Amino acid sequence: MKIKELNPFVRRTVYLLMIAAVFNGAVQSLGQTQDIIARKALRAQDWQLMLMTMIWPISNFLSIWWGRFFERSRHKSRFFVFGGVLGRLTLVSAIWITTMNEFLVVMGLLYSANSMLIPAQNSIYQRNIRPQRRAAVYGYTMSLGMAVSVALTFVAGRVLDTQESSFRWILAITGIAGFISAILQSRIKIQEPIIDPPHHHIKAKFRDTLMDPIRRSLEVMKENKAFAAFERSFSIYGMGFIMMQPIIPIYMVDKLQLSYTNNFLAKGILSQLGMLFLAPLFGKLHDKMHPFKYIGFSFALLMLFPLLFVLSSLWAGESVIAVIIVFIAYTIFGLAMTGVNMAWNMSSIFFAGDEDAAMYQSVHVTLTGVRGLVAPVLGFALLRLIGIEAVFYVAAGFLALASYMSFRDYRRLRYTKVDIVD
Repeated sequence: MKIKELNPFVRRTVYLLMIAAVFNGAVQSLGQTQDIIARKALRAQDWQLMLMTMIWPISNFLSIWWGRFFERSRHKSRFFVFGGVLGRLTLVSAIWITTMNEFLVVMGLLYSANSMLIPAQNSIYQRNIRPQRRAAVYGYTMSLGMAVSVALTFVAGRVLDTQESSFRWILAITGIAGFISAILQSRIKIQEPIIDPPHHHIKAKFRDTLMDPIRRSLEVMKENKAFAAFERSFSIYGMGFIMMQPIIPIYMVDKLQLSYTNNFLAKGILSQLGMLFLAPLFGKLHDKMHPFKYIGFSFALLMLFPLLFVLSSLWAGESVIAVIIVFIAYTIFGLAMTGVNMAWNMSSIFFAGDEDAAMYQSVHVTLTGVRGLVAPVLGFALLRLIGIEAVFYVAAGFLALASYMSFRDYRRLRYTKVDIVD
């Protein structure tokens, strides 16, 4: 894809998305390393790590309301500005953080804003970029963001090994960069017809405002069977993925006793290499492959990640072999999550067809909150009752089931709602 050959409107959209992705790379870096900062710098307890894992998905409950407001709004740029202030600029307050509970509040604001920004961003891709190029463009922006994320993660690891308290300034700088990213996206005009409001505007009742997004979400799931099946498979995957998140920092910090540099090398660099180098390729594959088949392969590859953690536990604390296996696990994780992230952000546009993708993505994001209520608690319970290896075994089982269901749905539902050449 040659950007210079695009028409001026689309070219401006792509350039702004790419520049925004560069600044958002700082936020992506924090997303990969926040749990290590919590465990090492703020001495987070196991239950606090569980709560931190739950903050991201539970914050997504707001998404169906933001998506519905966005669907109806004639001033869509305001969502980016508000999200940038609420969830990015507030990170500057991290300069004064002294406890893990304060860190939880700041991260809660960050992820609450994500539930607004992600559906809004999807509308840009749906309305401004042709279907044949959407995932490819997203792949290029993902690679740019990952390049910045990898560089910042490496620097952050070295800095924190030298002066641990500097995590506060790292969070503040991340907030400023994330705010700039949101403002840049707010400057993108979304290409859609403007409909004049009725002359006699009737103010909606609070109950209707509260219930309408729920009714609309249920309507989307009921009418679009293929999308509902896609969400079911993603929910099964999400159970396996999310239940591991509060356990991984415990394993990395307590069992392997890794430094900030080595922790960040695994979680923030090796895990991002797939997105850094292969995101454009994965984007092109997504444009050509049915979402069911695409996530089926992605989930199958990701299943190796928890199994390699189990294998590494045989040498944990005794040999460097355990660390090497974990590094290999995160390299595979990076490849698999490149596909998962591509599908997570782009597939709802496919299933939306001619409808507004913001509402579909909002349903997708909100369902993350549903599994986020259960998965971390399940992981924590398995850790306490059986042991850390049990968490990874069960997670691998969920991922295997998600892959199987996706391939089955590909055979049954691939021509439902929207046809695609495959």
